[in-house]
Amino acid sequence: MTLTKKFANASLLPIGLLSIALVSGSVSAATHMEPKWGFQGKYILSVSDTDMLASAYVDGQLGVKEGTDKLSIIDLSAKPRDYSAVEVPASNSVAGPPAALSVDKAGKYAYIIETFTPRPTDNEKHTFANLKPGNILTVYDLKDKSKPALVAKHSIASRPDSVDISPDGQWLLITYHPGKAEQHKPLGLYKMNKGNIEESYFPAIPDWKGSDRLTFASWSPDGKVIGLVNSTKAEVSFYNFNPQSAAIEKWGNSVSVGKFPFIGRFSADSKHFLVNNLFWGTDVQGKWNEAPNGTIVNIALNSGTTKTGQPRHALSSQVMVGPSPEGFAISPSGDYVVTANMERSWLPYDDSRQSWYSSLTLIKRDPTTGAMSALHTTPYDSILPESVVFDATGSHLAVTSFDHYDHTMPGGAIDFFKIVADPLNSAEKMIMKTRWSVPVARGPHTIVLINE
Repeated sequence: MTLTKKFANASLLPIGLLSIALVSGSVSAATHMEPKWGFQGKYILSVSDTDMLASAYVDGQLGVKEGTDKLSIIDLSAKPRDYSAVEVPASNSVAGPPAALSVDKAGKYAYIIETFTPRPTDNEKHTFANLKPGNILTVYDLKDKSKPALVAKHSIASRPDSVDISPDGQWLLITYHPGKAEQHKPLGLYKMNKGNIEESYFPAIPDWKGSDRLTFASWSPDGKVIGLVNSTKAEVSFYNFNPQSAAIEKWGNSVSVGKFPFIGRFSADSKHFLVNNLFWGTDVQGKWNEAPNGTIVNIALNSGTTKTGQPRHALSSQVMVGPSPEGFAISPSGDYVVTANMERSWLPYDDSRQSWYSSLTLIKRDPTTGAMSALHTTPYDSILPESVVFDATGSHLAVTSFDHYDHTMPGGAIDFFKIVADPLNSAEKMIMKTRWSVPVARGPHTIVLINE
């Protein structure tokens, strides 16, 4: 097409628009360009606890029940405007770390723990005391993610706190809250075969007291080491795992990390372990309702040797984030960390301490040394965002929103964010909420991304 033919009606255009058209090639190309959606991944999975309002943590009132607990699956191959969640029943509870769901690396099986049982099904008003310690592990086959198939509901020990599947998909780690019966056995190791439990082990943990709370256990990406978070002692310990005997042996020293650590994450190269400190406790004003700002700490693993020749692990960096950062994620390249800060969003609306917002903190991290610096904290119109995950590029995020302040919006949501910066000042990065959000059952609190 020649320029004369292409702009045969150019005389009808104002001079300014004509000059734009001549430069760009067409008016429509100049005025209708859309930015490309950048969230990369195959599926997002989350679990929702529909049994309670977030404010039940404070006043004990569970509020109106909204359906049954769910596992939600979002297919990311669709256009963002067409994202939707496939949901199937899966008993779970928000009353624990945001670690109630684990999916094997290949995306074949989803494992969901039930920390507390569902509330009674009658129409009476119920309180937190009506939730009894749970003991169910639900497993779904994810071969067809549009129709997940229930594999089994396994009976396990009482009140599981966290679950994590090994990189090879063969061993499941489950931690248990201290209690009356099985809780001299805080760690369960389960040999899995196609989603079924073949063998169960409760290995002795060296230097562990029965009253200590093991809030979280995690496999290193290479599958050789287990990291254990002891919230009672505020320390992290590491153990080598012997798959032949299902025994664990302490690897190096324990590391003191702060006050009430909750969960931990290994870096992708297995050379670092990051932990969040919530600063909750009976010696804190409000116990957890008035907790000060939390922190993220970086532990450098095997950074030297002790006098006895054992590996030496060392706390190498710490940054302050927002209050109650229950969930956090490390970008795939290890250069960023984001925390989901609950602030005081879960308090009852008539409580003068209610913050009316949550927040996300963006942290810059050196993948080699683990050195960190907080860049920006973004307020977030959400109640109780407990869990966050980076996409495959490390430039976009998905965050669980347990509930909405706007009650015309039913249920919870998975909200999408991206890391942005001024092109003329690329060092000043921050997190920005996008327009994309996927409704899920009320109460999402643990999220996982599948890339395989």
